[in-house]
Amino acid sequence: MNSMPGLRIPGNTLSNRVRMMAVITILTTLVLAGNLWRLQVLWGDEYDEKSKSNRLRVLRLAAPRGRILDSAGHVLAENKPGFQFSVMSHELDNPAELIQRCAGVLGTPPEKLRSLIEKSRSFPRFVSYPLKKNLSLEEMSLLQSLIADLKGTAVDVKPYRSYPRRETLCHVIGTVGEVSADELSKPVKAGYRIGDSIGKSGIEKEYESYLRGDEGWEQIEIDAKGRQLSEVVRKAPRPGSDIILTVDSGFQGFVEDIFAHRAGSVVAMDPDTGQILAMVSKPGYDLNIFSPAITEKNWRNLNNDPSHPLENRSIRGLYAPGSTFKIVTASAALAERVVGPGTKFLCTGEIDVGGITFRCWNEHGHGQADFHRAIVESCDVYFYEVGKRLGPDKIAKWASLYGLGKPTGLGLPQELPGLVPTTNWKMRVYGEPIKDGETISIAIGQGFLLTTPLQLAVMTSALANGGKVLMPSIVKQISSSDGQALYEHSTVTRWVLPLADEHTEFLRAALKNVVQDRRGTGKKAFVPGVNVKGKTGTTQVISTRDTSLAPDQIPYHERTHAIFVAYVDDLPKKIALVVVVEHGGGGGATAAPIARKIISKYYGVKDPGDGRE
Repeated sequence: MNSMPGLRIPGNTLSNRVRMMAVITILTTLVLAGNLWRLQVLWGDEYDEKSKSNRLRVLRLAAPRGRILDSAGHVLAENKPGFQFSVMSHELDNPAELIQRCAGVLGTPPEKLRSLIEKSRSFPRFVSYPLKKNLSLEEMSLLQSLIADLKGTAVDVKPYRSYPRRETLCHVIGTVGEVSADELSKPVKAGYRIGDSIGKSGIEKEYESYLRGDEGWEQIEIDAKGRQLSEVVRKAPRPGSDIILTVDSGFQGFVEDIFAHRAGSVVAMDPDTGQILAMVSKPGYDLNIFSPAITEKNWRNLNNDPSHPLENRSIRGLYAPGSTFKIVTASAALAERVVGPGTKFLCTGEIDVGGITFRCWNEHGHGQADFHRAIVESCDVYFYEVGKRLGPDKIAKWASLYGLGKPTGLGLPQELPGLVPTTNWKMRVYGEPIKDGETISIAIGQGFLLTTPLQLAVMTSALANGGKVLMPSIVKQISSSDGQALYEHSTVTRWVLPLADEHTEFLRAALKNVVQDRRGTGKKAFVPGVNVKGKTGTTQVISTRDTSLAPDQIPYHERTHAIFVAYVDDLPKKIALVVVVEHGGGGGATAAPIARKIISKYYGVKDPGDGRE
């Protein structure tokens, strides 16, 4: 057979090429086998874990927050189902498309939406970032159709806090908000993450550890677009505990209605147990504006409101107690034996101390007055004389014994201690001792002295219960989600006043006549069939003012505060009550009638009206 012309393949050359191809094939096979061994054997576990993380996602399941209830079981704070639109930035591969599709439905300008998406990139992997909370049902439906094929987006279930009674007990219940960066940096906030809700004030803050519950988690399988395929493993969350308050919201609401369009506070307390029956601070606000998140406009309006609606005046309002403090001065005078029940002083309507004239509220004077009459008619000159004889430190001693000048221990955040001035305090702050003129001002509840309405309620309760200074409580019970009682209130007596029985009875009789006697300054608190005992107080807010002006001609912020403290101790159901009306005028004219209405409601009797002139 003849070969083709011009084609010659030497045998040894062909053999070399075959051998070379064989070597290359063997080497390639060895490299591939080595890589396969390395991937499957050496790094197999690592890549297997990475593979799983690409198709498995662990989601946190927030625990339903515990409810807050009143003493009758009425709901004051609960959870409502809500929805939010969220992104997972590490999975979001087309932010421009998201903005184009969703900005209109969300009602968010594209630039702001782009800014929110950029912010979400600082979040950890697989942690969703909300672009809009509290979606309406219409928004939710539209978004679900728009984002069906957008990876890294989701409409999440996000319960929000709801307050059915809106403004009732707003300062006590408090608010919930998103945990801040500052809070996250604190060790006690371990377990919280960006986006979590946390109590910001009131019961919501103080009892956060009970209300929060324990979060759960679920592991889900997702496809390449981030859509859930199935649930793999799940641990259910444990709901938070319920907080049951000592307050009846019906009674509370009645007191709040009386205080409509006023500023001030009312505190009603059971003097035998220390349980708070009502705690009102006005003005207030609707708790629901904070849920799920307060708008910048609402926050600005609340903070800039000159009436300070966010302030809980019951525990943070600092007021000179006025003549209600004469209870303390009288107790000190009797116990220290400075004067006795029969001691008399002449009241001409004024007294000179250190070259300064101090006047009685009754410019005509009370004449010769004994101790009983001085309390009933609230004679300032009599208590000026008592104050001179006691001195500032004995007054301070008894103020402290009544629980003034220190937090009461109620269990609400940011309670203020008030101020009971002593010689040491004045030297430390001003570099000089308390002067005689300052001492006699303190004796009638003015000057440096500052108290909160709650402290005055503790003081009044001590008289009503025979001298026990109690720790007040506004939480009656805490119950776990399975019904187990985690806490039940029990009465805590901090100490007992070292006041002799005969002195207690003297004060009790005098305070009864403050209301029962037609010359008593508290006669407008009279309730037929109920032995109301009380003491009026009227406190100046500026040192001097034009006394020629009629009360309604005085600028509002220059008008005196009206205060009345009262108690009923001879019925099975007892009450101690404090009414503070800011710039309300006289304690007897303004605060006492409010106390009468509250006591009438509490005992279920018809309000007799003012009719005692």
